[in-house]
Parts: sequence; C-alpha cells; structure tokens
Amino acid sequence: MKNCPFCQNQNIRKYGVRNNIQRYKCNVCNKTFISKKKLDPIKIWSDYTFGKQTYKQLADKYHCSVRTIQRYILKAPKASLNLPINQKLNILMDTTFFGREFGILVLMDSITEKVIFHRVVSTEKALYYRLAINELREKNYYIQSITCDGKRGLLKDLLNAPIQMCQFHQVALVIRKLTRKPKSEAGKELKILVKTLKISRKNEFYINLYHWYLKHKTFLNERSDKPDEKGKYPYKHRGVRSAYASLLRNMDHLFTFEKYAELNIEKTTNRLEGLFSELKRNLAAHNGLTKHHKIMFIKDFLNKKGC
Repeated sequence: MKNCPFCQNQNIRKYGVRNNIQRYKCNVCNKTFISKKKLDPIKIWSDYTFGKQTYKQLADKYHCSVRTIQRYILKAPKASLNLPINQKLNILMDTTFFGREFGILVLMDSITEKVIFHRVVSTEKALYYRLAINELREKNYYIQSITCDGKRGLLKDLLNAPIQMCQFHQVALVIRKLTRKPKSEAGKELKILVKTLKISRKNEFYINLYHWYLKHKTFLNERSDKPDEKGKYPYKHRGVRSAYASLLRNMDHLFTFEKYAELNIEKTTNRLEGLFSELKRNLAAHNGLTKHHKIMFIKDFLNKKGC
C-alpha cells in the first residue's frame, strides 16, 4: 500500500492516468500525486544495447526525457571481461574498423567461444597482436595455436605458437588478384582450384596446384614486348602470377590445423567475423553516436561475449 507523500496517510485511491502515468489522490488531504518507479540504469543500458532501442524509444518507454536516458546510460555499470578458467587457448584474432575513426582488435578463444582480449586501435599492426599475445602469456595462459588473416608480419614466429592462416582470407586474396571474372584460361582454372581449398588436404591441394602450374607454365612466363622504365621486360600476367605466388608463400600456414590435428585448430576466422557482423548490426540501430559512446557500446558488447 502506498502512502501519501504529503501526510503519509495510506487512505489513497487511483485518480486517473495521464501520459501513461498513474495518478493518485489522498482521501485525507485531497492532494494528488504520481508514483514513479526508480529508473534502473542496468535495465536501460540492456534495452539500449541488446534491445536495439533508441534514446527516443527509451524515453517514451520510461516516461522521461531523452537527456535523462542519456544520463542513466552513462552511469550504468558496464560488464567486465571474464577470462576463461582453462589455461590453454586456441586463439582467433582479427581487427575490424568503424569507418575511418578507429578499429577494434579482438582475440577470441575458439575452445570456449569467448572474447578474451580487445583493444581500440587506429591502424592494424602486427605489433598490437604481439602485445596482446604477450599480455595473455603474462597471465599464465598457454597459447596452443593462433588463427589469423595472414597479414604481413602475422605469419612470422609469434612466440613459437603454431599459426594457421585463415583459408577464407586466402581464397579472397587469390580472387582479388584474379578478379571476379578472369579472362585467361589459367586464371579461370586457378579460381576453381582455390575454391577447393577449404575441403582439401594439403597434399591433394598442392599436387593439383603443381599440375596447374605445369599446364600453364609457358603462359605464366610470358613477358611484355616493351621494356619498362628500368629497361626490363615485365611479365604479362602479373595478376595470375601474384595469386599463384601467394599460395606458395603461405603453404606452410594454410594447413597447420592438419599438422596439429589433436589441438582442434580452427582453419578460418569465420567465428570472429560472425561476431563482428553481430556487433555492427547492433551498433547500426544507434546512428549518430559520438566516438566515445561508440567505443563504450563496443567494449560492453565484447565484454558480455567474454562472460
């Protein structure tokens, strides 16, 4: 039973509803008043992030101003990142960018499917990944494997951990060099071959690649009739050659999961890409956020994925 805020008497009755707010009247002092529930910043923040509700929608829901909603969102306690109890990690790592403002570097453990590290960055550098790995090692975690997108510097020795290059990124790299619709017969066949990468064994794939090379060796070695500025005669089909060279260059890292079968290494970063897509879908519901609010939103989203 509610008490009258003026005379503390319990003899009150419902008086009517205005703007979806219940009003009361005291039968003793004849004064009217409303009884508002105290706003819960945690509930508001949850509705804002995972409920994808805008400031205006939340203001209407909780019968207050947009500014009040913004104030409660700022003071809402945010989730913290809980690292897994298991000390052995199979790491997926990548960086996604939000326009030209900033990016977020994320490490996920494929065993527990939890986010175990994230950091706001302005550019993607191998140094940032090394610092993240070192930070986990300092917390006594054992890095069983690392799956990454294969950018320059990432496939080098990362503290003796087996490294798997994402096969999806390798396929995309080859297709980008060949173009979507290669004109040459060699390009068309290489595109078909590289699409079998994800279902092939290492020996099978590279035997087929070698047969492709023998078939098109003469084509690949064709040079231009006109010299360049340095007086050299460049290769005619540099796109196809570059695509082929990338497969040879990354040979030792495309089938690491096969070499260390007992570790259950993920051969793509698709699980992490799915997380990035979910994050951006949730963030898209809140256009117009400042950089500070975007980062606050992203960190809380990733922290909850680490719980």
